[in-house]
Amino acid sequence: MELGTQITAAIAAVAVAAGGVVGASSGDGSDASPRTALVIDAATARDGRDLVDPRLQAGDAEVRLPRTAAEARTNVRYLAELGRRVVVAGPKATAAAASTGVAAVKARDLSDALAAARR
Repeated sequence: MELGTQITAAIAAVAVAAGGVVGASSGDGSDASPRTALVIDAATARDGRDLVDPRLQAGDAEVRLPRTAAEARTNVRYLAELGRRVVVAGPKATAAAASTGVAAVKARDLSDALAAARR
């Protein structure tokens, strides 16, 4: 296997693992599924050099951070099918909601999305 392919596979594995941590339930048997889900473009969810703004980990909403338009469409459709109230932020996530017909709450930026999730 080529070195570049190995590195890409390792990065993808880390991203999937991080996605499982962000928005994970406590596992205590209480409402394990958050009613609100945030789909925020990965670039919008950054905090300086941090890949994920710490405020996203502190909330109780399910979080998806798509890097591509295709990932955003998949995330928006999937979360809507689960019956979540979907909040989108960033151009890819906002366009995904529009193109899939999902009635998502549109946020201007990360702070706006976090505020919308608390409502």
